[in-house]
Parts: sequence; structure tokens; C-alpha cells
Amino acid sequence: MRRIFPHLGLAMLLCGLIGACAPQTSVVKLYEDPEQASRTYNRLLIVDIAADSAQQQMFESEIVARLKQDGVDAIPAYTMLDTSNGVTQEDINTAGEQVRADAILVSHIASLDTQVDIIEGRQVLESTCRRGDPVDYFLYDHEIIAEPDSVKIAHTVAVISHLYDGSSHKRVWSIQSTCFEKASLSAALIEEATAIARQLRIDELIE
Repeated sequence: MRRIFPHLGLAMLLCGLIGACAPQTSVVKLYEDPEQASRTYNRLLIVDIAADSAQQQMFESEIVARLKQDGVDAIPAYTMLDTSNGVTQEDINTAGEQVRADAILVSHIASLDTQVDIIEGRQVLESTCRRGDPVDYFLYDHEIIAEPDSVKIAHTVAVISHLYDGSSHKRVWSIQSTCFEKASLSAALIEEATAIARQLRIDELIE
């Protein structure tokens, strides 16, 4: 006897759509201080340790923007700290005290993998009929159109983030977030910023 499952195709389609819409960023908890489990913060200094000052400014601004969407007061550190020349924990703590932050979020790119795929171009013959019988090949003008090679770039970025208490300067939380196969580094960092802010909310570390 053959059984017919009328909803099977729909279920498979829905699963495919859900998978396609799933975030392309994974988050792994590296550390959580059990003593800080009940503490939440509402004013954060955001620090990105980066070799490039433009990247620092961009990433800090993205994290700040997403935290402010959640109603959290966040301050980017690039206005007072240039991490491209190196920065000490003491410098970060001092900056946090200057802006009266009750917590400091420090992030840095732990790994960056860039995959480059070159897609070979092709040649297309385009024919235009001049006159006469269209069946006659010799009554056509022929032009070879060459399509150039194209390059597909995919960045996979892993970011490690630490949250420090603004008063005790103790580390209270750490995660590694990994964003997969983005066409540009800036797109990857935007998704990383979203993942970091989302995880702070999930772990109830921000009000």
C-alpha cells in the first residue's frame, strides 16, 4: 500500500526556510563568574583591540548602536583610546572610570579566515540578423562577448569578548562569537556586533 503524505513537502520547505533565516553566527560561552550572576549593567565602555584605528571605530560604533537599541547606555572607547598602538588594562580601566562606566566590554578578532574563489569567465556568441532568410547563418552579424573572471570572497571571523566589572575590574563574562562566510569584513563585524549584544541580553548582563 502506498501512503501519501500531503504535508511532507510543505514541512521540508519550512525547514529549509528556517535554516536559511538562521543566524550565521555561533556563540560559545568561555567564562561566567557565578558571583556576578545576578548583576546587570546599564552603562558600558566598549573597547575593540584592533591593529587598525578605522576598524576599531567601526566595530565599537556597531556594538554601541545595537546596545542603544536595547536601551543600554554605551560609550565607544575610540574617542579616548587608540588601540592600534597597543593599550594596557590600566589604560582601559582609567577610561572606564572617566566615563563612569559600570562595566567594560573588551573585544578583539581572534581569527580571520578568508576564502577566495575565482570563477572562470566565459565567451558568449551573440548573433544579430541583418536581412534575408533568418535560417541563413551568413546573413547574421556575429559578436563574441567575453565575460571576465569573477572573484567570490568569504570571510569567517571569530571574535573573543570579555566583560569586566567597572568597580572591581574583575572579568565576569567571556564568549567567542564566530561569523561565517561574509562577503566583506565589515559585514562580518556588523553581524558580530549583533551577536555580542544579543548574548549580553540573553545572559541578563544588561538592563
